[in-house]
Amino acid sequence: MTPDDGTAWQAGAGDGSHSLIDRYQEVAQLSREMLAAAHREDWGEFARLEKTCWILIERLKRAAMIEPLNPIEQQRRIELLRDILRDDAQIRLHAEPWLLELERLLGVPRRADPAD
Repeated sequence: MTPDDGTAWQAGAGDGSHSLIDRYQEVAQLSREMLAAAHREDWGEFARLEKTCWILIERLKRAAMIEPLNPIEQQRRIELLRDILRDDAQIRLHAEPWLLELERLLGVPRRADPAD
């Protein structure tokens, strides 16, 4: 089960209980959960997951500076990053219509289309 605010990861942060690749896998899992929330248009859950994801990414950045990956882990890292980017693109497809509607409701002027 995903923690509400990242506190489940706080207990293990910095004590070596999670390998660096485990941390990448946790971020990838949250990315999948965020995509599922976007599919359901559950933006409250999405925001909660996004906050947790940012916490994990900050910890991942710190851990990455001190823990090297072997070649197999490096390949797995690349696969996970591709999965995360693919999820992010799908999330944007779901969120963009919602954001455009929000802009319309707020009276934000329409952005210029780069093709114009």
